[in-house]
Amino acid sequence: MEELFNKMSEYVKMTEELPLSEFHAYYQSVIDYLMKNYQDMSADDLVKAKGITMIMAGNAKTRARRKDENRKKYDKIAEKAEFWESAIKLRLTKDGLSAAELDEKVEALWA
Repeated sequence: MEELFNKMSEYVKMTEELPLSEFHAYYQSVIDYLMKNYQDMSADDLVKAKGITMIMAGNAKTRARRKDENRKKYDKIAEKAEFWESAIKLRLTKDGLSAAELDEKVEALWA
């Protein structure tokens, strides 16, 4: 998770937009990681994953608003990232973290 988090930390500081190929490769590596490790992830790693999926979903939604040939790809990325973000939030709140506490922790990731 640390490698994926560090990569997102680089991305949030960028001023130019990632090309679709790199965006999709990163998205796929995050999804693959979550599918393989979700059940065993610590609360701290889940907070990082929520932050990552939240940013991916928002970015993909913004890109999907464009009327170009990649619109459907970005819609699908946004949909899956939102699914994982919701699943992570549900798990953390079931484990006792309030929504406000979770929001604070996610905000602090890149502060």
